[in-house]
Amino acid sequence: MYRRFEKGFSVYRNADNPVWVAPHSGSSFETPTSRDWNSDTVASLCWLKAKGSLVISTVTRKRIWGVDYNRDVPPMALAMKMYPEFVADKNREKLKQFRSKYAFLARNKSDYAERLRLYTDFWSTVGNLGSIIIMTHRKFARMKNYPSLIDIVTFEGKGVDTEIIKKIIAEINNKYGKLLVKTGKYYRAFVLSETKRIAERIKRVYGEFDLKKTDIEYHLWLKEDIANIKRLMGEDCCPELEKDFTLRNFIGAIKDVLKVPIAPRITLENFFKGKKAMSVKSKFFEQHFLVMEAEINSFFGYWYPDLAAEIIVDIVTMLRGAKLYKKLGIRQTNMADFL
Repeated sequence: MYRRFEKGFSVYRNADNPVWVAPHSGSSFETPTSRDWNSDTVASLCWLKAKGSLVISTVTRKRIWGVDYNRDVPPMALAMKMYPEFVADKNREKLKQFRSKYAFLARNKSDYAERLRLYTDFWSTVGNLGSIIIMTHRKFARMKNYPSLIDIVTFEGKGVDTEIIKKIIAEINNKYGKLLVKTGKYYRAFVLSETKRIAERIKRVYGEFDLKKTDIEYHLWLKEDIANIKRLMGEDCCPELEKDFTLRNFIGAIKDVLKVPIAPRITLENFFKGKKAMSVKSKFFEQHFLVMEAEINSFFGYWYPDLAAEIIVDIVTMLRGAKLYKKLGIRQTNMADFL
């Protein structure tokens, strides 16, 4: 096993392919959710099970402090212009728009050059290590994502053949169905706990739980949860919530959904399409890389990391065995290239 400690990330390698990547595994700044709870744990277990390379981010994704490897590079002028905006932390909508698209800020030109070098080195390393690239991310155990335990992202068919992965996920849900159902009791409790955590944070920040008084980010979060409640229960499921959006009615609607025996499962791009950092990832698609992302529920990654890793490795193994990918002639790299 070889290891390399680079500025901004670490690399571990014991075989050719796959390349397991945890872009958000860096330190947690300001809030505990600013790092990907256990996505690095699951990635490391995948690597130990299936071998290959493991690339782990070691910097925070908070724009003012570090680099978000899963966003695109900002123009220098914009990165410098937005730096004082993030220091002031007042225009939350403006900050959200920047965070949704760009990877870092910059105090000046030299700061920009340093952060750009970290970003470029990270993705160049990932691309040079192998042709099968699997990225792991954490998704919150919110109602928005229920009942998905892992959402597989193919970048809308650019990274993985859609028809093949659909058949594989159906097979995986059938194979692991009984085990996934057994997680349901704890999963539902975790969703309720996570809902209450977010509600308490809203009350702490805004003084009360009021959809109209929250900033755009929390507003969208709550709207997404409500949309999934209606998707699972029907449009007319919670008239009380429509008339009077209170914390009591919101928690009540969540509890109503969680009473329904919905089986936890592995999903395909149900909630995530992989549209972040597409400019850098598109280079992998062009070279016939097999590129996939696994959005791992924070509950699943924390309570059942071994099972999560086993399922992801199983999916990748099935993909590698598919006739289509045999025809592609996946490029292999030499161990000597790593040294």
